[in-house]
Amino acid sequence: MRIVAIVFILLESFFLLSSNGNALVLNDPVEKYSLSRSLFPLVAEEFDDRGNLSFNGMMTPPPFWAKLSHSFGFLDNPHQNSIDVPVQPTEIQMGSSFTDSVRDHLRSRLADLHQRGKTELKTHLICNPALLLDFYGRRKIQPAWMTGDRLNTKAEVLIETIGRADREGLDANTYHRDDIFTLLTDIEHSTVMDMSEPAKFAELELLLTDALFSYGFNVSEGIVEPNSSNFDWYIEKPKKDIPKILQGALNDDRLEELVDRLQPRHSGYLRLKSALLKYQNIQKSGSWQQVPAGSKIRKGDAGKRIAALRLRLMASNDLEDLKNGNPEDFDEALENGVKKFQARHGLKVDGVVGFNTLSALNVSLEDRIQQIKLNMERWRWLPQDLGARYILVNTADFRLEVIENEQTLKTIRAIVGKKNRPTPMLSRKMIYLELNPYWNIPHKIAVNDILPCIKKDPAYLMDKGIRIFENWTADAKELNPGSIDWDKIGKDNFIYKLRQDPKSSNALGRIKFMFPNEFSIYLHDTPVRKLFDRTKRAFSSGCVRVEKPMELAAYLLSDNPKWDLQELIAAVDSKKTRAISLPAPINIHILYWTAWVDKDGITQFREDIYGRDRQLNLALNVKTTSPDVLYGKKSEKKYASFRNLSESNPAITRMNTVGSWVVNNASIR
Repeated sequence: MRIVAIVFILLESFFLLSSNGNALVLNDPVEKYSLSRSLFPLVAEEFDDRGNLSFNGMMTPPPFWAKLSHSFGFLDNPHQNSIDVPVQPTEIQMGSSFTDSVRDHLRSRLADLHQRGKTELKTHLICNPALLLDFYGRRKIQPAWMTGDRLNTKAEVLIETIGRADREGLDANTYHRDDIFTLLTDIEHSTVMDMSEPAKFAELELLLTDALFSYGFNVSEGIVEPNSSNFDWYIEKPKKDIPKILQGALNDDRLEELVDRLQPRHSGYLRLKSALLKYQNIQKSGSWQQVPAGSKIRKGDAGKRIAALRLRLMASNDLEDLKNGNPEDFDEALENGVKKFQARHGLKVDGVVGFNTLSALNVSLEDRIQQIKLNMERWRWLPQDLGARYILVNTADFRLEVIENEQTLKTIRAIVGKKNRPTPMLSRKMIYLELNPYWNIPHKIAVNDILPCIKKDPAYLMDKGIRIFENWTADAKELNPGSIDWDKIGKDNFIYKLRQDPKSSNALGRIKFMFPNEFSIYLHDTPVRKLFDRTKRAFSSGCVRVEKPMELAAYLLSDNPKWDLQELIAAVDSKKTRAISLPAPINIHILYWTAWVDKDGITQFREDIYGRDRQLNLALNVKTTSPDVLYGKKSEKKYASFRNLSESNPAITRMNTVGSWVVNNASIR
């Protein structure tokens, strides 16, 4: 028996080696997936009649495996390592009994999913088990990714789509890429050994379906749930029937269009997606090197740091290659390259490489790629329709834009919340503006900012034109500041309402723009104009100060013939407080983009002033490194897919009902 076993092993090894022409090193991280096309007798077209299958004992492998390997970057030469393996199909492989065996194993797995608290599952899942139960319940446990005893072309398309997940700023391995290829390798080995493996086909079936759902949700709605964590995000996420879309794409054989149907349609997202590919290509060519630390460098300087600076700017396409001259000279062309870099990173544009510019230059390419991915994630949280006409405030860029039909009509500098009082991200509708406004000072600002000033200077309120009332009721009595013993007043017993009268020193300036929200955030003018000249403008207590309020007001009232710029100026000069309804209320979106592509196709980066990129990155790392299904009450809060379970068939929408259906119908074939 030992001699027979040795002969068998030698014959098998000789067969594989002679067919492949090269030894397969299964421990090699690349070659273990670069097996032959022989696996994809497993790949089948959708046949209505199994008699149409061309089984004559020698299969001609389809081009899928080579194409798939190329998509995953496993092969430089798509024809390398290809072999044709004769397959002797057994009765169980050719007959319907193989599919039935797969269904039996799949049914068992689904029953396991139904049992809450069961942790010994072999398959690590990402999406809600209820979705999988619903999906296979509707199909009566019919496999979706195999035809007969082979994987079908839908599986091919899905695996290729997953392989390109990095183009969407996602990680392909999150969607079981390695596990799928490990299973494919195991099944190939079983095929060579003429053994049927319905249990592995069932596991592969479940992995592919889980990948379809999890990838679909992530492309469409993002990976993390912004409203469930402290992201300062107060915008309703888009509502799509993802299971219906995915099932429709599967039924219509349109999985190739899956990404186009699910990804955000915003031009901002699509441009950022193109920028990601550009930076990934830079990474493939060798990344970029840091510029050595040192004193400021400017035009006229020379040395090795200049040469390093030149190479760094060339790597990011801020500077063209030097054709003539000395690469160690800081010439005019290099100065222009520095200015271009500074402009697209929100820095002071002076052509001098000081501390801030050097710090931005030395952010790694990998970090810039991740920064792009983080902002793509935020795009997925937004509604598909921002409005044909809207105001966009990018707090990370300290800027406001007026946009119509995706064209920027106005760009206005803005001042946003301080680091310790960040402006939240929200979408609301602006409905009116107010000329010569009173400022009803929020309680938080009153006790944190105003009260210490009053205690230092009893005349502070009078000097600033601030009046004090006994409480916040409409008929509250006005008080004399001198009648209050301010030494006895603190944060805990400050019950007063402070109101600043309209005047030149009023913190709201001459005009404010109102869009009702729970944070008392609004746009307004400011008497402190010099702060707009700063590069970084995070100075407010949360509201957004605009540099050109009258120009913005004139635009918003342009459909009202009673109001033009001159009429507005005259109304402001009257010093009378007046509210004016907008003839056409307009959406306003206050967002936080630290990476985007502008209308000229230039990729822009900004500092993470509020630490939101860092926070989101931590949340993404937790999600991508913890892919197991979580059971229990907490799961409903963590996974977006729980809220998207289709209710078109109430009989099989709840996990308990589906699980019962699966168990009670175990005899269905």
